[in-house]
Amino acid sequence: MKELVKKQPIKDLALRIAREAPELEDLTQEQLERLAGAVIIENLKDDLKHQADLAGIDYAEEKKIFLENAGRVKSIHTRLAYTKAMNKLDAWAAKRGIGVLEMRFKDADDFIYAISAEGKSPASVRMIVSGTSSFFSFLERRHESIRNPFRGTKARPVKKAVRRLDIPDQKEVKAIIDALDEPYRTAAIIMACRGLRIGALPSLSIRGERFTATSKGKEISGILPAEAIRAIKKGRLDPREPFKSIEAEEIRNVFRYEVKKLFKAGMIKAAYSVHDLRHYFSIQEYNRDYNIHRLKELLHHSGIGTTEMYLKGIGVL
Repeated sequence: MKELVKKQPIKDLALRIAREAPELEDLTQEQLERLAGAVIIENLKDDLKHQADLAGIDYAEEKKIFLENAGRVKSIHTRLAYTKAMNKLDAWAAKRGIGVLEMRFKDADDFIYAISAEGKSPASVRMIVSGTSSFFSFLERRHESIRNPFRGTKARPVKKAVRRLDIPDQKEVKAIIDALDEPYRTAAIIMACRGLRIGALPSLSIRGERFTATSKGKEISGILPAEAIRAIKKGRLDPREPFKSIEAEEIRNVFRYEVKKLFKAGMIKAAYSVHDLRHYFSIQEYNRDYNIHRLKELLHHSGIGTTEMYLKGIGVL
């Protein structure tokens, strides 16, 4: 009862405020000007606090941590894509004299419009936006003052249906392998006959016919085909760690260079990528018995749904 008596004056005052609070049109000119001044001061206080919060964020260090983390838990290709996206954003922001951390929703839209106007394909624009948006989402979890200005944007190009991939046939795969020198030849053979991603090769460890590796931040294991074991021996590579001293990007670059030469010479139908060897492997294996569950295990997918989507993407299902 005593507690209720104490709270009654507060309730009465709150009720009075609710009933007697004036509308703006009820105020005199002097009262309106004083109120406007108070609002301006509050806005300035909020803006100053926000600027102070941003000043306490080491942008260069945060970007470094973000890119290093992308490289560890994802593929080197993802890290390179994120790096290019952030470099693009840095250049755009510097040209307009604004800090990246100060970007608002309008700025994010303007950035997307600007890179779209450069003539980049919708897929390229979406990839850049994905990288920059991921960075701001990363910052949101670390700093309460940051909001992702790319979230919900309508400026991002609409995703269009993906054309059917060009995938090499058996004759073309042989032509590509024959054009490569060691150790790139053996790398191509392993990707084509076992479907490993290129990012897994540097960590490939072999004991007998079994292997372990790290692919997209996940530990994988399985059995290497006899063809792969023979290629490692023929190439005089380390039988246990054949690619331990080679970067995945080096293999990718050599492969791209040789494949482009073959394509220009008319020996293959397209300038295939290293990942197309994984596509080739998937088609060959699926056509053996149409066992999608077996293929899921070979590709080290997290679920059968992923394998189904993958097969649809390469035009098998």
